[in-house]
Amino acid sequence: MAASPYLLHMRPRSWPIVAAHAGVGVVLGLSGHPSGGAAWRAPLALVVWAVLLNGGTLALNSAIDKDTGDIGYLDSPPQPPARLAAFGVGAMVVGGILALAVSRLFALAYGISFLMSLAYSCPPLRLKARAGFDILINAAGYGALSVFGGWAAVRGEAPRFLLLIAAGYAALFACLYPLTQVYQYDEDRGKGDRTFTVVLGPAWAVRFATAALLGAFALFAAAGGFRAVPMAVLAPALGAWLAVMAPWLLRGRDYPEKLGMYRGLWAWALTDLAVVVAYAVL
Repeated sequence: MAASPYLLHMRPRSWPIVAAHAGVGVVLGLSGHPSGGAAWRAPLALVVWAVLLNGGTLALNSAIDKDTGDIGYLDSPPQPPARLAAFGVGAMVVGGILALAVSRLFALAYGISFLMSLAYSCPPLRLKARAGFDILINAAGYGALSVFGGWAAVRGEAPRFLLLIAAGYAALFACLYPLTQVYQYDEDRGKGDRTFTVVLGPAWAVRFATAALLGAFALFAAAGGFRAVPMAVLAPALGAWLAVMAPWLLRGRDYPEKLGMYRGLWAWALTDLAVVVAYAVL
């Protein structure tokens, strides 16, 4: 089927993960006093964010990188089609138009993420190959703005509580991002890309990820005023992350790095659930 390489490079395996993460913001927003029309704006926002923005970004990235080895959410990627870059940007533009129908605050978050996606992937900036900038872009976009965007789809303001949650997720993505690079370390280094993990080296990248993890959960606890009940609900998620990171710290490159990244994604899912229970259910 002619369209299948385009679809594969949008990496559909990532869509439910990104949608669930943005959904945290939606659920937190709905637990308070959502603005009118939330019932239709929320699902539209999740599709726009997870499929068109995220999928378009990943397709654009594949078109420029031309990776031949396994990449996140796609094993043994097919040869990127000739028009994949235009396809990816087109998907993001369509998403931007639809974002305007959701809310102005959501469209603002979308627009910032769109511009960051272009700066991340495209020459001459190509921030993904500039150590430090690559992790900042991802922590801000996937980490903070995804949750913020979900909230903005159903609410018209951003209180301190939500900003602390978003900051916590920025730190949590600063933990996850090096884990997505460690198993691609040799390929990135061979291409001359000075990614965050290439510059730090795998061992220090994992140490940095562990420190970012602890910072993330400190911010999540701060969002609840360090009250006992939210901290107790968050504790199992922190334990799941530590079960990934502790053996990785001890074993170094003997640890199954790609498997560790996917284990981190499961710990992320548990974190999303814990944040929702702590701050939207209880």
